[in-house]
Amino acid sequence: MGTSTGSERETVQDSLDEEQFVVFRLMDEEYGVPIEAVQEIVRVPDELTRIPRAPAFVEGVINLRGVVLPVIDQRRRFNLAQADRSDRQRIMVFTIRDVRTGFIVDSVSEVMRISGKVIGDAPHLSDAQKRLIRRVANLEDQKRMILLLDILQLLDTDEAASIGQVTH
Repeated sequence: MGTSTGSERETVQDSLDEEQFVVFRLMDEEYGVPIEAVQEIVRVPDELTRIPRAPAFVEGVINLRGVVLPVIDQRRRFNLAQADRSDRQRIMVFTIRDVRTGFIVDSVSEVMRISGKVIGDAPHLSDAQKRLIRRVANLEDQKRMILLLDILQLLDTDEAASIGQVTH
């Protein structure tokens, strides 16, 4: 039997140290979420159904294969400028605190494997930011920085409960 060389072992270790992320854009920034957190990605329909007295952060609801899905505009959640609807926008569907929710993003660019070597802690700029963006992938060779989100922090417990009431 052959023995593995040091570089072969490093390659195996590197692949074990990789994480897969779905990368999306909001304005000029790139964000990543763990691929296993994304249930599906769908087009934004021409119209969302608005629900009276729904929480202000809920853009509306859509019928997704017979299920009423609350939809949140991620730009609004991040206090970014509103954007006109475009055919590049997508709804990323997650289940957060047992509530299935869609988030509108500007575009979904790719599924990417990122080595743990280029993932580091995000700088601490505020407590809210530190909870949401804990890590950053710094891809120097591509001149890209991807902010890695903790999807559990996209909705807090009270928000998830209020969304659960909207859909029931």
